[in-house]
Amino acid sequence: MERHGDPGLTKMEQEKHKKQTNPTASVDISEIVRQVLARLDSRTETAQTTPRQATSAALTEKIITSRTIQQLGQETAQIFISPTAIVTPAARDDARSRKIEIQRTVQLPDGQQPEQQKIDIIDYAQPERAEAVRKQLALRGITTGTGKIVLTETPAKEVHFQCARNNEVAVMIGSYSDIRRFSDEITPTVWVLDMQRLTFSAVVNAVAQISRTRRVDR
Repeated sequence: MERHGDPGLTKMEQEKHKKQTNPTASVDISEIVRQVLARLDSRTETAQTTPRQATSAALTEKIITSRTIQQLGQETAQIFISPTAIVTPAARDDARSRKIEIQRTVQLPDGQQPEQQKIDIIDYAQPERAEAVRKQLALRGITTGTGKIVLTETPAKEVHFQCARNNEVAVMIGSYSDIRRFSDEITPTVWVLDMQRLTFSAVVNAVAQISRTRRVDR
């Protein structure tokens, strides 16, 4: 029988005896620590490279300020605001720097969904012209949109009529750039296209752009 702590054994023999009787004594602690740290680094790197899921937020504030944007979660990529909400310039800048898209909601009749709303194109003087625009849009796969579009040679008169008689928010479009300009300022419900200034192809392109103007802020 082997004797533990035998004074007749040399120091080297005693250390060898300890390792044989206690296997854990031979484990390299530094190697274990290195492996644990390597696993932690790997998990951290995976978490950093995995993109966070983008989310949307609905805001009820009447005025959207820079502070409103700053209070949003880091994963927020899109916010919905009311059609009459005011967005301050600072808020727009903050949203743009964080790549947050601002969308104005459009109030629709009960039970009606946005995708169910057909593009309403009206031409009182030349109905066949409105029908020709609808056909061109259908060829592009565009059949739904928001708001009402009026084609006319007397746009100022039509805008006045829509605002005064029908209580609509009407704007006059004489160029393609007017669409983004006015949709950034207000939420039009009627778009009056000046047929004295727009060619037929320009009208089709304008209506295609208007059909996507539920996203009016960035």
